[in-house]
Amino acid sequence: MLYMLFSLLLAVVPAVLLIFFIVGKDKKQPEPPLQLVKAFFMGVVAVVITAFFNIIIGSVFHFDSTTVGGSIGTAFWGAAIPEECAKMLMLWLLLRGNKYFDEHFDGIVYAVMVGLGFALVENLLYMFDNYNGWLAVGISRAFLSVPAHYAFAVFMGYYYSLACFESRNNRRYYLLALFVPILLHGLYDALLMVSDVMSGGFSFLLSALCLVLCYKMHKEVFRRLNGHLQSDSIIIPVEQEPVAESREDNIEYIDYEDVENKDVDKM
Repeated sequence: MLYMLFSLLLAVVPAVLLIFFIVGKDKKQPEPPLQLVKAFFMGVVAVVITAFFNIIIGSVFHFDSTTVGGSIGTAFWGAAIPEECAKMLMLWLLLRGNKYFDEHFDGIVYAVMVGLGFALVENLLYMFDNYNGWLAVGISRAFLSVPAHYAFAVFMGYYYSLACFESRNNRRYYLLALFVPILLHGLYDALLMVSDVMSGGFSFLLSALCLVLCYKMHKEVFRRLNGHLQSDSIIIPVEQEPVAESREDNIEYIDYEDVENKDVDKM
């Protein structure tokens, strides 16, 4: 019972903390809770879509994960490409015609909700699939994998917002919203998978490079977050129409006492 409880905590708590963090950043015009819940569960659906993509990819490509080349192929074609494509699809379905998507930072919020919904379910699957080594798997995923999914989602939401709100280069931004997360995700998984294949110093070096990648990635994430927050904080003054002159200003007031006096003089 304690095993199950602690496993669930390791799988769930990191994602929940990151959700509170990103939602807490969205202070200007917070998103409706139901929209956030919807985004989270669309991330859960992305897990199923990923499995479908993997079936298609697996029927075309076959990678031997015990070799360096096979590990790199698995990292990209078995993980990064299907997972990020599934999350991008869910984000597009969620935000197309969404009236609440009205700020740059909203794209990041919704993308993170989708990404963490995906990460939480993936965490649970990994924990139950590695029953014997659940503690090591849970700790590594809590401190590396879940924050990594969060970072991939920030980049996806960052470029997706630019594609929607910028008048130029929107096609380029759509491509970057998919390509950048795939590249980062693939590099992250490749470094870890190849380090399992290698031995000794090479394995340690690749693991260290993975940590460096995570550090650089999260440093850039904070920069992108602040960039969109600053974009949304710029208040564009609304040009007001000049107030029409009051009709009272054009009224010629008549002194009725003078009129009466003139009339009396004429008599």
